[in-house]
Amino acid sequence: MNGRFAGLVRAIDGLNAAAAWLARWAVLLMLAIGFWNVVGRYVGSAIGINLSSNGLIEAQWYLFALIFLLGLGWTLQKGGHVRVDVLQNRWSPRRRDHQELSSLLLLLLPFAFGVMALSIAPALRAWNIGEMSPDPGGLPRTWLKTLIPVGFLLLGLQGVAEALRLCWKLMHGDEPSDGQQPRQGGPDL
Repeated sequence: MNGRFAGLVRAIDGLNAAAAWLARWAVLLMLAIGFWNVVGRYVGSAIGINLSSNGLIEAQWYLFALIFLLGLGWTLQKGGHVRVDVLQNRWSPRRRDHQELSSLLLLLLPFAFGVMALSIAPALRAWNIGEMSPDPGGLPRTWLKTLIPVGFLLLGLQGVAEALRLCWKLMHGDEPSDGQQPRQGGPDL
């Protein structure tokens, strides 16, 4: 792969790997908060003190959103998205690559960048008004709404990287030599 495109693909892969690293740590934090919420509910009930809060409960689902949205691009990078295609198993590798490239260009990229574009205005509005949870003791909604365009931007960028890889492979007949291991696509159903 030419140096400029290889560098771009490596940068996008690195960005999504960093987002996935953050998402992995968010899983542990979400589990710890969930454990505390369950234990706090029972222990607090036994001793007559509220040991949980709306903020902690909301933190769990905020972290779940972070995990999901920041993991979208990384999952695509690793070929972890499920593909439901009964015909693909009968196709040649070249035809599968053409179909994958077409799917990226016609479906994934317009969807990812479309959701990103549509979600920017609500995120900015949330920041402008300092949007908070309607529940007492809840968390700000600004960060949560910001994760939506960020997550879909990461997915779209990874789609671009995958499309560049496939274009290289289709034009040159081999995997790009950008340090990436060849992928076999996601699990089929």
